[in-house]
Amino acid sequence: MYFYLKDPKKNISHCQGNASWRGSIIEKADESIENIFSFTDKYEMERCTKKVHFDKDIDWDYIPFGDNEWCFAFNRHTFLLKNAIAAAITGDTRYRDNWIRLFEDFFHRSELSKKTSSLSWRSLESGIRIENYVRCIEIFEGIGTPLDESTMDDIRKFFRIHIRHLLASHTAFHQISNWGVLQDHGLFLASLYLDDKKSMETALSRLDEEMRLQTFPDGMHWEQSTMYQAEVLHAAMDTIIVADRNGIAVPDALRKNTHLLATGLAKTLRPDGRSYLFGDSDEIDMRDMIASAAILFSDGILSHYAKGGLDEEFYMSNELDAELPPEENPGNASYYFKDSGNAILTLSEKRALRFHSGLIGSGHGHFDQLHFDLYADGSTIITDTGRFTYVDTKERRALKGASGHNTVIINGHDQSVMEDSWGVSSFAEPVFSDAVVDGDYKYLRASHLGYMKEGVYVTRSILTIEDRFVIIADDIASEGKAEASILYHFDEGTALEEENDGFRAIKDKSSVKLIPFSGKASVSEYPMSKRYNEMLSSPLLTVKDMAEGRKLIVTLIAIGNEDFTYRKIPLVKPLSGKEIPEEISFGLEIESGSDRYSVAMISNEYPAGGFLIKAGEAEAYGRVFIRKNDEEAKVIRY
Repeated sequence: MYFYLKDPKKNISHCQGNASWRGSIIEKADESIENIFSFTDKYEMERCTKKVHFDKDIDWDYIPFGDNEWCFAFNRHTFLLKNAIAAAITGDTRYRDNWIRLFEDFFHRSELSKKTSSLSWRSLESGIRIENYVRCIEIFEGIGTPLDESTMDDIRKFFRIHIRHLLASHTAFHQISNWGVLQDHGLFLASLYLDDKKSMETALSRLDEEMRLQTFPDGMHWEQSTMYQAEVLHAAMDTIIVADRNGIAVPDALRKNTHLLATGLAKTLRPDGRSYLFGDSDEIDMRDMIASAAILFSDGILSHYAKGGLDEEFYMSNELDAELPPEENPGNASYYFKDSGNAILTLSEKRALRFHSGLIGSGHGHFDQLHFDLYADGSTIITDTGRFTYVDTKERRALKGASGHNTVIINGHDQSVMEDSWGVSSFAEPVFSDAVVDGDYKYLRASHLGYMKEGVYVTRSILTIEDRFVIIADDIASEGKAEASILYHFDEGTALEEENDGFRAIKDKSSVKLIPFSGKASVSEYPMSKRYNEMLSSPLLTVKDMAEGRKLIVTLIAIGNEDFTYRKIPLVKPLSGKEIPEEISFGLEIESGSDRYSVAMISNEYPAGGFLIKAGEAEAYGRVFIRKNDEEAKVIRY
């Protein structure tokens, strides 16, 4: 059988050229010899840098810090893989001996029971850890120090217990959850290793159904979290790769949906290949996963997104002579994901905007209707605040709730009701009405029903002008008086300075200027987390304004340090000279370098006084239009 590497020693030798990677492997392996454990892998779902030391016996169901997630991460047994790799790097037999000690301790002292099935033997961890065991066995054999027959006999018994456990752990919950894919991936690997064809066929059948149910036609995973989309993608891809290497037929639909999920993930990464903090996600460079997908599916467009991704993670699953297919240009790199309610606007090679107005998905989704991120020149300078923890604390609620996002808050209330860390009621139903993702001027428009109980309907429009400017227009329709708070969260380490007409945000090479045209602006600090269990602080700009009837609250964002001038202008009906009320309209002229732009944005039709509308040098019939220099006016929304 051929699982991952034909010559593990050769691949590991190549990878240890990265001193940081090598050092981390050795450090974690050495600590495990002393019964010290922490979890900081690249794709670790619940990172924990705090080290836990067991003085005597290991408690495999231990819950430190009041967070079950530590116990779950512990029981994925990634520390065993560190010991196997350390043995390959150093040739030191201590690591092999320690591997056997830790495995036998778990095997003999942690039995599957009703209690342990929610901790050390939770079905998700049971499925995930099988891959680590198979990798370890392959490494020890590949470096010429195979595990002794007594240990291997225990491993085979161990795998049989897992197969029975995973076969029995399959409900409607697993069919639609990432759990199903991750644990049935483990079922497939264990069954293949033991040549249990019936269980292997069951695993493939389940995976086929799970991927069909969980993958949207637009390529997004239904749970609305980049990180969990990546975890599901890894499990599905790994199943197909291992099956192909061993001549095992895979359902066509499983292959198709996995390819679709890989393409969706690739399209939604930042220009630098890292993940946005979408839903319960950490900031991770995921190009290695896209590179593996490009090879698996012979997809040159995925090769485009994978550039720079051939790291150690890649070479621990692919042979050293693996090559990406010839790169294909995807053409327009902006996308509207209709089924999931997401959009990516690629403004230039180093500038992009992500927007969400769609399903919340599972408990990993956040209250982020109308939220946007702005990536500019190396930083997501306007950003989501992340996740930090799954424990139902004030931090969880602050980061998962609407206030942790760049959206509109009405009367200080959330869009939806958070019952606990996972539960939601009174969900803010999205209404995504417009998505223009082609050309130099891109436009998104969406609303949600989350504040209807307060008699308020919120609509956000986003207009991008080349890669230079972004206009955020928030239309508040209210039965009575309502306070609207427009939130802009900035990346940690961003310097936010007030200027005479707005605010300048600077982070390394990234710089943007925000100019609110109404309301009162204030600056404060807000919690932020780019990795689970690691809390940061970041600047928050809040623009507050009162609305009654209709109110259009507009902010201009200028990207970069380019000099420009601007002035607000009325929108006029040429036929009558009548101005459209400011409550539903906004006009702007911008001059930058040798270019000048005239912009019109209108919330709804206003036929009084004529139908043609004039905005500075632009004249058209439409609700959103723009003119650059002497070009014809471009109507974005009629």
